[in-house]
Parts: sequence; C-alpha cells; structure tokens
Amino acid sequence: MLPARRLSAPLALIAILLIARAASASLILALDLPNMVARADQIAVVDVVSVKAAWNQQHQRIITTIDLVVVDSWKGTAAPATHLLVVQPGGTVDDITMTIAGMTRFDPGERALVFLRGRPDKASVVGMAQGKRVLHREGGTKRWMVSAPDRAGADFVRATPAASAAPVFETRDRPLADLRAEVRALAAAPGGRP
Repeated sequence: MLPARRLSAPLALIAILLIARAASASLILALDLPNMVARADQIAVVDVVSVKAAWNQQHQRIITTIDLVVVDSWKGTAAPATHLLVVQPGGTVDDITMTIAGMTRFDPGERALVFLRGRPDKASVVGMAQGKRVLHREGGTKRWMVSAPDRAGADFVRATPAASAAPVFETRDRPLADLRAEVRALAAAPGGRP
C-alpha cells in the first residue's frame, strides 16, 4: 500500500501542473478573414522599423511600442512610407519579461501583413496574433507568400461550434497577390463582407 501513496503524490503534482499550464493560456475568439477586414481600420504590408519596451507610468506593466513603415496599404488612410505605431502589453525591459499569451511579437527588419485598429499613432493588432502575418519569399518562384498567423501560445475558438473538423483559421501559406485581391474586395464591400 505504501508504494501506491508514493506514486500518487507525484501523479497529483503532474496533474496540477498540467491544469495550471492549460489555465494560463489565452482563449481567443477566432476571426475569419471577412471579420478581420471589417474590424480593421488599417490593413497594410509593413516593414518593422523598431520595437521598444518600457514600464508604464505606474511601473506595473511593460508596454511595447512597435514602429512600422507602410510598404503597401490595402485598407485605410496610410500611404506608402507612412509610419504606424502599434502599442501593446508585454515585452522585455532589462532582465524582466512580461508575456501575454496570444499577443503577437514583432521583430525589427521583418516584413508582415497587419490588420490594425485605432489611431495610426496608437494602434492595436486586430484579433491579437491573428492580425499579424509574416511575409517571406517562396523558394522557387521568389513570389511573396503570407504565412499563417502564429498562435503565440493561445487557443482559438469559434463563436459557434464548427460543423467540420476544419482548422479555426487558415494554416497554410498563401500568395500575397491572392490575399491582397480578396482583402481589397472585402474592404470595398459594405460592412467588409462581399
């Protein structure tokens, strides 16, 4: 009987740790492309110029400001070469890192497609990690491809139960030109829907 007690304590600890890990993830409403377009004030291909993290005034939270320069605007008023600032919680200051599950990360020098909401000088990313998609060149053709959104440690759920086992949102890379045409059509439609 004694060996069973020795075994149950470590198993209980493992179960508690697994539950705590699952509870720490963000649960985010999955947005399809028409909803992303409808919610965004600015949709653009951008280059990340800089990423700067700092403490808020109360020294309680870390806030990161991301400077983006517009390469190609698909929706909104931002012209090419215009700067947009994204402000979001999380980041690293000195040796302290604040991570928000589901919040996308930006890296200086990367090119991305972003869906932004708010003023151009203090925007936020629509749908958290769903609203930033890294661009890369396809190996053989060298055409620009849009990567699927990074989940950034979050779980995404549909507003209504899905009738199929299809992914919550697209998981494959898409040609930039194809996505541009679809987004511009949605943006031109009343309410952002065809």
